[in-house]
Amino acid sequence: MSIFTKVKSWEELLNYSILTDITQVGERAKERLNFLGIQQETLDHVREASEYLIPHKEEMIEHFYNSIQSAEHLHQIIKKYSTVERLKKTFGIYLDQFFQAEVNDEYIKTRIKIGQTHSRIHLMVDHFISAHHVLTQIMTSILMEKLHHKPNRMMKLVLAIQKLATYDQQLIVEVYMEETFKQFLFNISDLLNQMTSLNMTEQLIKGMDKQIEETHSVTAATEEMGASIQEVANYSQKVAEGTDEAVQSAEQSKQVVDEALGNIKQVGNVYEQVVEKVGQLEKEIEHTQNVVKIIKEIADQTNLLALNASIEAARAGEHGKGFSVVASEVRKLSEHTKEQIIQITSNMESLQNVSNQVTQQIKQTGKLVEQSVNGAIYAGEALTSIVTTMQDINRSTSQIAAMSEEQTATVLDIAERNNTIYDLSVQSQDISKDAAKTIFELSKKLEDYRNTFFDVNVKFSSKDLIYVAKTDHLLWKWKVYNMILGLEDVNSEEVISHEVCRLGKWYYGNLPDSVKNSDAFKRLEEPHKAVHQYAKKAVECYEAGDIAGAQHAFEQLEKASDSVLDLLTQLESKLST
Repeated sequence: MSIFTKVKSWEELLNYSILTDITQVGERAKERLNFLGIQQETLDHVREASEYLIPHKEEMIEHFYNSIQSAEHLHQIIKKYSTVERLKKTFGIYLDQFFQAEVNDEYIKTRIKIGQTHSRIHLMVDHFISAHHVLTQIMTSILMEKLHHKPNRMMKLVLAIQKLATYDQQLIVEVYMEETFKQFLFNISDLLNQMTSLNMTEQLIKGMDKQIEETHSVTAATEEMGASIQEVANYSQKVAEGTDEAVQSAEQSKQVVDEALGNIKQVGNVYEQVVEKVGQLEKEIEHTQNVVKIIKEIADQTNLLALNASIEAARAGEHGKGFSVVASEVRKLSEHTKEQIIQITSNMESLQNVSNQVTQQIKQTGKLVEQSVNGAIYAGEALTSIVTTMQDINRSTSQIAAMSEEQTATVLDIAERNNTIYDLSVQSQDISKDAAKTIFELSKKLEDYRNTFFDVNVKFSSKDLIYVAKTDHLLWKWKVYNMILGLEDVNSEEVISHEVCRLGKWYYGNLPDSVKNSDAFKRLEEPHKAVHQYAKKAVECYEAGDIAGAQHAFEQLEKASDSVLDLLTQLESKLST
């Protein structure tokens, strides 16, 4: 027996069957395993190699991270997202799983998670590959040191380690690329979603139309205002002149009132004298009544004496005839006097009544005279205030006239500036249309770039497809919107059926019952169908020149679109990646 072991050729080492005998994974994983020639025997060799590697596990981890941290970029990523100690523990778990070499769904999910994490923290592929090669180099070096005297076994174990490490690397990089591609795709989709939400162009253009219309109205209004202000200025000037004349007239009236007030005061003085004379008259009447009373008493006494004399004459007979005649005459005189006294008394009573009435009327006249005097005083004061106020009004009116002249100049300046606003509004409207066209053209370029991602062999989950379908959906609404603005030409034949669009293919495709049985999924078909119907109707109306009909169809499309997006969001939240 020779002391030298015959070393197998590289062809013998790489001679493996086409189909793997590993059955714990899906078809896509088997394809990768077949390509790398990984079978159960390969995994057995990895487990055998682990007997030499596990004792050096901590050294391997330490050497690996010393190498990693020597690269500043990798050091900064670690510092930003984690710590070296935490990563060492995670890396130790990875090595344990690697050494166990149980390639199943759990093993694959772990590698997928690593790829997703690397994509999320933006670890570059070349850095990951380099780092992973460092790990392979470390394990290969250990095996070569331990088995250099057993070259065939060493080569089998090293090759097995390299195959499984390559499988991990390929799977992680593939997931990384898929996640990165999808992230780019989703970022572009987000950008397009935001861009399609820039639906203010129509309102902006309509607003500018309204602004232009308003500038016309403002110009007309300012012209009318200018004319009105000028008319106010002219009228104010006339009022100022008229007020000046009124002030002069009021001052003359004040002089008349002052003279009348003096006359009224004089009447008051005369009135007091009349009151005094009437008082004297009443006293004379009273004195006369007393005299008449005395005369009446004398007449009564005379009449009584005449009666007694007649009686005595009668007793005297012939001797008393002469005396009887005298007594008779005296009695007649007494009777006549009495009659006169009665008449005088009656006249005096009438005079007394008239005097009382005169006195009463004088008193009333006195009150009126007093009121007239007070009124004349108040009228004089009021007229003085009126004159002062009219003088103030005259000055204010003159100021108004001057200010109106200034306002006229200001209004003319406003009119001129409004014309400038009109010109700027027209320019702004043109710029708005150009901006809308530029945004739409940019969205078309982004859409073309986004479509290139679908040519890459990337596996999309149901959740991914729903996310992508949202953007597809918004893009169609965006095209119809810009068509109505006159920025896009859409043919009604381009509006495809709801069954053959990306969302439709997914919806009517082979989906798990958990998706098909959800309420949101069942309710999605009708509004999705309505979106395509209203889109087609909007295009047909636009082609026929019925802009109002196209606008109405687009409004219906928006309502259906809102329902679709809401249901897709509900589905998206319930689906796992």
